[in-house]
Amino acid sequence: MTNIVAIIQARQGSSRLPGKSMMKLTEDYCVLDFMIQRLMPSIRINKIVVATTHSEEDDTIEDLCNALGIACFRGSERNVLERFYQAAVKYKASHIVRLTGDCPLQDYRVVDDLINGYFDSSVDCVANAIFPTYPDGFDAEMFSFLVLEKVFKLATLPSEKEHVTPYIYKKSSPFIYKNIPFIKDYSHFRLTLDTKEDFQLIQIIALWMSSHKTYIHLPEILNYIEKNPELLHINNQYRRNEGYEKSLHEDSDYLDK
Repeated sequence: MTNIVAIIQARQGSSRLPGKSMMKLTEDYCVLDFMIQRLMPSIRINKIVVATTHSEEDDTIEDLCNALGIACFRGSERNVLERFYQAAVKYKASHIVRLTGDCPLQDYRVVDDLINGYFDSSVDCVANAIFPTYPDGFDAEMFSFLVLEKVFKLATLPSEKEHVTPYIYKKSSPFIYKNIPFIKDYSHFRLTLDTKEDFQLIQIIALWMSSHKTYIHLPEILNYIEKNPELLHINNQYRRNEGYEKSLHEDSDYLDK
């Protein structure tokens, strides 16, 4: 039986923007709640799970999930791969869509297209940011439970455990993967949430979205930004994947031991 579980990793202990998951994004929604609401119309996801940590500061995340009727799994803070694997085991996932809580504007159609792309391909993993064309903030990956289990057993480096999937993309990896591109390259649009400037931009967009009664999809968001290009100057001093680059330095320390 196919059981597609979308697992959102989220925690309050961000070094660059502490408490970001529960920051008030609009009058009605905090960051994590806003993202969950954006995913709920999906016709392909069978279950949404928020995977957070055992840290006391993440009690508020569990409280939010309980209030929304969303499953919450609590596990290791640094070993996110282990957290994902244990969450997938608990909720009997046959397939996992990996999402991160720093993508509150995520569009369920982006996720459903990714899922369709996975089942249309004979690969172990599909992702839309291996060769980025989607805006930063719309990243998603999908793989089977069997692939996740193999990665959990094989991964050794700190970056592989903190970021869940790097092992899949190693040259020595046995896995076959495929990139799902967007219709046009918008990879220079930064719509992810890691800094106070990111929050400033995303809040402007979220408030604009909330002023509409209909669901606002990614093309409409991009059209709004293109009509207001000054918005991109708010956070354009930051690079994509800075957190992953930091983890690679930790790999060097680990290998030097």
